[in-house]
Amino acid sequence: MHILAVACASCLAVVFGAAALGKIRSRAAFSRFAQSLTTMDLLPAGWVRPCAVLVAGSEPAVLLLLLTSPLTASAGLAGFVLAAGLLLAFTAGAALTVVRGVRAVCRCFGAAGSPMGRLHVLRNGVLTLIAAGGALSSGGAGAGAPAYGAVAVAGGAVVGALMTRLEDLAALFRPSTAARPERARD
Repeated sequence: MHILAVACASCLAVVFGAAALGKIRSRAAFSRFAQSLTTMDLLPAGWVRPCAVLVAGSEPAVLLLLLTSPLTASAGLAGFVLAAGLLLAFTAGAALTVVRGVRAVCRCFGAAGSPMGRLHVLRNGVLTLIAAGGALSSGGAGAGAPAYGAVAVAGGAVVGALMTRLEDLAALFRPSTAARPERARD
């Protein structure tokens, strides 16, 4: 497997692992995810639950395919293609939600996130490109020395972890809205 595909697989494995865990760790977490789909108002009411089940089942499938990609190239390619398809749908859903001005909370990783915004569209778009890059490079030559593979796995995992916490990272750089005490004038 090409070094780029290794890094992309590592990144997406972390992202899809966190997303799956966030949705299927409990009935309450899954219900909150399904409710967020209802709030987004993108699907007919009868499609919300089946779509939520499909997403919650597809995310662990992506994870398993990407984890087995070193064993078989076809599993890696299938994982990248499935990830790209899901991410493309997530990007479109987030973009429609933002454009329509719907204030739906992001339950991408299960936790109570912020309302859908441009950051979610950007994150999902970047992850879609990572999945496409992984698919395009998955049939390439080997990763070379084991050290290169280890660096690719670690680097991809770090990028994936950062993607799962992007809302928190962005909040660190937003100006504080708290009232600031005025300075005493001389």
